[in-house]
Amino acid sequence: MTAQEIINTIKTQRKPEQVIIKWWRKEEDFIDFDLVDRFVKTAKPDETIDGFDLIGMNDVWAELERFCGDRIAKTQKGGEELVEWLPPDKESVEDRQYMPYEPQTLLDILDVETGGDYVD
Repeated sequence: MTAQEIINTIKTQRKPEQVIIKWWRKEEDFIDFDLVDRFVKTAKPDETIDGFDLIGMNDVWAELERFCGDRIAKTQKGGEELVEWLPPDKESVEDRQYMPYEPQTLLDILDVETGGDYVD
């Protein structure tokens, strides 16, 4: 299928909680993730894509928990939901990072945790 066909499907079938697209090509052995809105804006219409899933933040969070274990948690500060994360190259509790619990944050952490090569 083409990216344009996927975009057409997104426009007609996307649910509000589906903010992330997980997509792949046969010739590559890894899966790409992107924000749905950014994918729609930047995908080349004639680009061949072999499959995709529209997913929500809970799906990505479950993957992060699998990769990170106790190095990641959700927390609250000042009424804002945050991600508390200790990057894989850090050891000290003082190295924990606090970021907004939002789709881009989850994708950024997933990218670091997988080295940009997520394999399902």
